[in-house]
Amino acid sequence: MKRTIMSGDTNSDGLMVVVAWLYYHEDLTHDQIAKHLGIPRIKVTRLLQKARREGIVEFRITRPLPQEFELQQRLLAATSLKEVLIVQSRRNFEETLEAVGKAAADHLYRQLRNELRIGMGWSTTVSRMAPYIYTPKKRYTLTVCDLAGTMVGQSNPYSISWLVAQRLNAKLKTLSAPVLVASEETRQALLQEPSLQQVLEEVRRVDIAYVGLGHVGNDTTLVRIGLLSPLDIRQLQERGAVGEILMRYYDEQGRHVPCPWESRVISLEWEIIRQIPHVVVIAAGDHKVDAITAAIHGRLCHTLVTDTDTALKVIKRFQRVM
Repeated sequence: MKRTIMSGDTNSDGLMVVVAWLYYHEDLTHDQIAKHLGIPRIKVTRLLQKARREGIVEFRITRPLPQEFELQQRLLAATSLKEVLIVQSRRNFEETLEAVGKAAADHLYRQLRNELRIGMGWSTTVSRMAPYIYTPKKRYTLTVCDLAGTMVGQSNPYSISWLVAQRLNAKLKTLSAPVLVASEETRQALLQEPSLQQVLEEVRRVDIAYVGLGHVGNDTTLVRIGLLSPLDIRQLQERGAVGEILMRYYDEQGRHVPCPWESRVISLEWEIIRQIPHVVVIAAGDHKVDAITAAIHGRLCHTLVTDTDTALKVIKRFQRVM
């Protein structure tokens, strides 16, 4: 294309149309247009901005936004969440949980930096991150901490802190104690152990926490593994509890609901949970909608990782309130 010098008497609208034509129709760069028309590059940029602003250039997207992105934007607009990661719901719930776990693992890798303290809660959903945790190419100085006691009977199949630490070449600070002990006296005795005190001090200073949310029903994981009974669940429901985070319960507004066994729990205290700078909640399923909604209301959650079906139901809850 030969160079064209625009005459000084060309009106600005005409020049704007020419610039827009060369950029959008002829696919010229800003520099090429500036040389072609004999005008400064900055003027090309300003004319293109003005053309869009005044409607000389109009855009039309011929396909709808991906549902995940649309729901993400709606949730961010309707809530106090800082970040939302949504995966497309799969053919069955098991596949959906796998996709949610992978999204959470990907999120973890984007946070890595030196001196980062990562807190890991134990839950069936958080454990879905495990297959997608790999050793990064770059070496970081990291610490991985358990956020609650890791022992349920002889072992805890839902705790992946050891695996995360191993794959990330990180130091591991594990709470090698039952999450729920027999009495308050037992808890106090355990907390006198210097090794446990040291770990708890580290745990209370985590920078980011990856946690699941428990729902208050007889089919919850805590009942299935024998930590709680149906009677315990009934007591919680009578007190208005709708969700659980690290064995601490909360109501539909995200306010703490003390439970009868609170003094027997080895986990982060409610006040400390509220102070964690970045809490990533990984949760999906109809049975988690109440717990997710309440956690968002109470600002217990900064980043939510979920699926499209769950996100739609959470959005509807907030729309009813607005």
